Amino acid sequence: MTTPLQKAHRFKFMSQCLAFPNEAFIPALNEALEKIEANRDELLALVAAFEREETEPLQAEYTRLFLNGYPRTICPPYESVYLEKRMHGDAAVAVAAAYAEWEMSVEPGLIDHLATELEFLAFLVSAESLDGGMSADARKASESFTQQHLTRWTPQFVADLKAGAKLDAYRMLGEVMENTLTPLRPKS
Repeated sequence: MTTPLQKAHRFKFMSQCLAFPNEAFIPALNEALEKIEANRDELLALVAAFEREETEPLQAEYTRLFLNGYPRTICPPYESVYLEKRMHGDAAVAVAAAYAEWEMSVEPGLIDHLATELEFLAFLVSAESLDGGMSADARKASESFTQQHLTRWTPQFVADLKAGAKLDAYRMLGEVMENTLTPLRPKS
């Protein structure tokens, strides 16, 4: 992950990994992966792990991990759930405000969903490659968004994903996320 654009492609890829695994899932991952030039080995292995699974078990695991596992959902991918133990909390309001600063609108139920936050980060990081003041504004916004949002809750989400996943593909997704997001955390 060297250039801002390559970082953006990696964030976009991770966002795609959080989509419901239907017939368009693997093609979307491969399309996103084509744009990534460096550090592809773990991503190739991840896509291969998803490809090895049948669709129905992948969908069942996705549902159990992210939507409505019993007796509890293992890792609901919402910032408000992790920080406030409820949906659509103050975190969602703050995330929506960050999107509004960049004139982005998001479906209300997905405002603080990890896939949406990764898409937004991909947008900001790609804007860092633009010329002029937009680049500096985007860099400041991406650093702020990362520190105020992603790094506050994704370490626990990733730990829950790695510990709770029964399929290798989702355990590997946790490792990819950890390898990508851990360097974004502030140094102590």
